[in-house]
Amino acid sequence: MTNSTRRPKAGTILAAAATVGALVLSGCAAGQSDSGEASEPKEGGILTVAQGTDIQPASFFSQAQGNLAVQRMIFNTLIELDLETKEPKPSLAEAWELSEDGRTITFQLREDVTFHDGTPLTSADVIASIEAVKLPEVPSQMKSVANIITEVEAIGDTEVSISLEHSVTNLFDVFTLVPIVDDESIEGLLEGTAFNGTGPFSVDDYKPGQGLSLSKFEDYWAGAPYLDGVEVTVIPDPQSTVTALRSGEVDMAVDLAPSNAVSVSSDSNFVVVNAPAQDAAYYIGSDVNSPVLQDKRARQGLAYAIDRERLIDQVLLGNGEPASLPWSPVSPAYDAELDAYYSYDLDKARELFEAAGVVGEELTISYPSGNSILSAFAQIIVFDLEEAGLKAVADPLPQADFQTKFLGSSFGGAWLSPHGFGQMAPASLIKGAFPYRADSNVSGFVNDEYIELADALWVETDEAAVSANIEKVNEFLIDQQFVTDLIASYHTYTTTAELKDMDFTILDYPILDTAYLD
Repeated sequence: MTNSTRRPKAGTILAAAATVGALVLSGCAAGQSDSGEASEPKEGGILTVAQGTDIQPASFFSQAQGNLAVQRMIFNTLIELDLETKEPKPSLAEAWELSEDGRTITFQLREDVTFHDGTPLTSADVIASIEAVKLPEVPSQMKSVANIITEVEAIGDTEVSISLEHSVTNLFDVFTLVPIVDDESIEGLLEGTAFNGTGPFSVDDYKPGQGLSLSKFEDYWAGAPYLDGVEVTVIPDPQSTVTALRSGEVDMAVDLAPSNAVSVSSDSNFVVVNAPAQDAAYYIGSDVNSPVLQDKRARQGLAYAIDRERLIDQVLLGNGEPASLPWSPVSPAYDAELDAYYSYDLDKARELFEAAGVVGEELTISYPSGNSILSAFAQIIVFDLEEAGLKAVADPLPQADFQTKFLGSSFGGAWLSPHGFGQMAPASLIKGAFPYRADSNVSGFVNDEYIELADALWVETDEAAVSANIEKVNEFLIDQQFVTDLIASYHTYTTTAELKDMDFTILDYPILDTAYLD
C-alpha cells in the first residue's frame, strides 16, 4: 500500500480534504496559522487549550505527554537547541564555555531574569534544578548524565560551573530539557502545588484532573507576551474536543487524532500544525517478564503482525511513515534500510508465534484512554494480533494509572505509547528515554551487551567509533524487539486560524512568546 502524500514536511500545516484519508499540504512554516497576508500582532485574549490528559507535575523534569503544551509556557531552560542545526542557543544562559576535555561546562546567566513570584534567578536555582534530577522520585530522561555530575559550583550569583566524571555525547540535551525552577519551590512543583518558573506565563490556579489557568508574566525577560493568558482544560473525549473547537470554546487541541480532526481541518477557520521536530514515534512495548513475550521470537512476531500502513492511513490519515527503529530521519542514527526491516507479514508472524509457543495465549494491550490516537491504534492492533494467532485484549487505562505502570515497569503484557528523543543525540534515547534506557527500562529488559553498547554510544566521540556504535545498536534493537517501533510521526496542534506566530522547541513544546489571536 502506498500513499503519495506520505511524510509531510516538518512544520507544515495540514488541511484534510473532504474525503477521509486525503491530505493536502500547504507550504506554511512552523507555527504560522495560515499563509495569508501577515497582520500586526494584537495584545490581549485568552488562548484556550484542550488536551486529553491532565498535566503531570512530578514529570516536569522530563519530557511527558501531559506537559507537552504547557512546559515552555511556564519554564525556561539554560539553552535551547536549534531545530535545524541542533546547535545550542542562549536562553537563561547567555554564554557558556566547555573545557577541552568535555568534562566541565561553565554557564553565564542572564542578569535580567526573575521568577513569577518576583525573586531573581541566581546560580542557586540552577544548582537546585540540576540536583532535583538526581532525586530517586523524579523521573527524567537526563538522569544518566545528572548522576555523573561530580560538582555544581556557584561562581557568584550569575555563573555556574558543572563538572562531570567523563565527557558525554549528549551534554547539551540535558540543558535544553531540564527546566530551571526556583530553588525553594521544587518540592511544591513535584506535588503540584507550586509552579514558580521564569516562562512567559504564570500559573494562577491548578485543579487536578480538570486543568489550569495561566496569566501573562509582565516581567518576562524576553518581553511580556501578547496573550493575556492561557486556559488549559482536560477533555478526554476527542469528539467533545472537536465540538469545543467548532463552538469556539477551545482554540487549540493537543495531539487530536487526524481521523477526529478531519471535520475541522477541512474548515478554513482551523489549521492542523505538525510540530517540526518529528518527535512523536509510536511504538508497542513488551514486558519481557510476561510469559507471552519472554521469547524474542514472540516479540519479533508482534513486529510482523501489525499493519503499520493501516494505522497510518486510517488513524493518522497519512501523517507518518512506517518505522522499525526509533530515530527521526534527521538523526545521525537513522538507517533507511533497517527502518523498513519489519513490514506487515501474517505468515511470518504466525510462524514466529508458533516457534515461541504462544499461539492462542492472551496478551493485554494497555494504553492511556485519553489519547485518541492510541485508542484508535489499539482497535486495529488487537484485530491484527487476533489474525496472527494471539488472543489480544485492549486495556484502556486512565492516564494516572497508565503512568504508574509505565514508571513502575509493571504492565505484565504489552502497551502502546509515543516516545520522543529520536531527533536528539542518539545517546539521549538509549541512555535516557524510558522505553529504551539500557540500565533500566519499562520492558524490564536487562542485557549486558546492550548496556555496553549504550555506554559506548554515550562516551565515545571519535567519528568512526560513533558510526560503528550506531550500527551495532541498530542491529541489536532490530533483533531484540523489546520495543517495537511502528510509526515516525509528529505531535500535532489543531488550532483556530486566528492564532498567529506560535513556534516550537526541538522537544515540540509550543512557544507562545510572540503568539497572538488575530
